[in-house]
Amino acid sequence: MRIVIDLQGAQSSGSRTRGIGRYSLALSEALIRNCGGNEILLAMSGLFPESVESIRESFRDLLPPEKIRVWTAPGQVAFVDPANDARRDAAECLREAFFVSLDPDIVLVTSLFEGLVDDALCSVGRQASLPTAVVLYDLIPLIHRKIYLSNPPVERWYLEKIKHLTRADLLLSISASSGREAIQHLGFDESRVVNISTACEPHFQPRPVTDDQRRALGSAYGIERPFVMYTGGIDHRKNIEGLIRAYARLPTALRSTHQLVIVCPAQAPDRQRLLQLAGAAGLAQGELVLTGHVPDDDLVTLYNACKLFVFPSWHEGFGLPALEAMQCGKAVLCASTSSLPEVVGRADALFDPHDEVAIAAKINQVLQDDDFRQTLERHGLEQARRFSWDATARRALE
Repeated sequence: MRIVIDLQGAQSSGSRTRGIGRYSLALSEALIRNCGGNEILLAMSGLFPESVESIRESFRDLLPPEKIRVWTAPGQVAFVDPANDARRDAAECLREAFFVSLDPDIVLVTSLFEGLVDDALCSVGRQASLPTAVVLYDLIPLIHRKIYLSNPPVERWYLEKIKHLTRADLLLSISASSGREAIQHLGFDESRVVNISTACEPHFQPRPVTDDQRRALGSAYGIERPFVMYTGGIDHRKNIEGLIRAYARLPTALRSTHQLVIVCPAQAPDRQRLLQLAGAAGLAQGELVLTGHVPDDDLVTLYNACKLFVFPSWHEGFGLPALEAMQCGKAVLCASTSSLPEVVGRADALFDPHDEVAIAAKINQVLQDDDFRQTLERHGLEQARRFSWDATARRALE
């Protein structure tokens, strides 16, 4: 079987530095390692020349150069500008013609929802009848349209992508939950949706945190006490506001010996809003720490240094930060919704994300019951071993 992987998910400006970009590369690498008698080709867009050579280099020891192909098309095709419509239509047909020329048995698109504001071109069945598999991360914007699709150009772009998605022969979902969304909301037959799951990078692992490192965290971010940690996005569904209000419900004596640390980039208005919310909820100065963006090395240190990791999001395609924290050997509490129960794999580590009293009770339990916390830590390491890129790749190949 000849599998051609469209790697634009690792090239586009919107995805290459995010989880989708890392997923696209890690899945492709694992597919090559586990391909057996199958042949794999990588296809990249010449409209992102700055990414082509770096990706070539990352696959240098895995694939011969002739297995990495680059196609091109007329530029300026971003969906957000209607003046690009005719050029984008032509460019999508050119892309499909290129894939036909590679004579694939199947095309794997690692990220279909691209091209709103840049020159990514991802289509299914525009002109050519190519057997196509698509990685499905989630359908959150479709399910919560009032929140995510209130902007008309964004809505048109997203619904156009949904049309392409429904023409795919196979969806490879990153969780059982996201796969169910395709069945329930798009009418996909269950036989066309397969959960291949995901994994996290190996540098997320237990590490001792030295006194010098703890002092450095204090100097860089103001972390001076044992802390409860969250990391991830900052948009509405992430429920950071609910976490802050829940944390403020903890006994004052317990809060005085701990901090809540929110690790994520935050623009000045969001930062000010969250600090005001914390004050209104009764948190004293210093009880909430907003780190802003942190380097990868610091992120691993923060995972290992935290006393508890809490992920209160009420809708996730997978919930990778929870897995990263478990792989670092930390106690993890998660919302009981969407994909998170299958990630954490333990009923007594879950809470109703819409119930701040329940969130506070779970945090209080972990911070005050060392035996329970240590049980969650041991479970997290064991649960994390269930996820690996090789297992994900083998499920995809099957």
